[in-house]
Amino acid sequence: MAKLKKPVSLPKLKKKALDLYSELVKIRAFKSGKLVCFTCRTPLKLNTTNCHLGHYLSRGAYPGLTFHPDNSRPQCYRCNCHLHGATVEFRERLICEIGIDRVEFLEGSRHVSVKWGRSDFHSMIDEFTGEIKQLNQIDLNEVAHKYF
Repeated sequence: MAKLKKPVSLPKLKKKALDLYSELVKIRAFKSGKLVCFTCRTPLKLNTTNCHLGHYLSRGAYPGLTFHPDNSRPQCYRCNCHLHGATVEFRERLICEIGIDRVEFLEGSRHVSVKWGRSDFHSMIDEFTGEIKQLNQIDLNEVAHKYF
């Protein structure tokens, strides 16, 4: 008799989705040539302990904005952890980048309640994985066209 597999817990699915989302945001920044700390402008390197995903409105206080693209940017360890996100600088830079209207919309959305289920996290995981593969494939295609 085949042993039934236990479904992955919701917290583990959320962690997997967040890890992939973090990787995706950092890869996008790297591909655009802007992998620097959003708040202090320190250059960052992918896959290092100094390269974090920072949130303007913290994901602990405002979980509904955890995966919102206007709310997250690469940050260094110092700004994200020691300075608790450096929110004043984060807000100022967000206003310069996306405009005051979108920042105020984000701030107005901070108390929106979101209830994610297994299917939501599975969809996010699939979406983020696909986009990461696509972004990484671009490099392989560029190398292939350059040398072959």
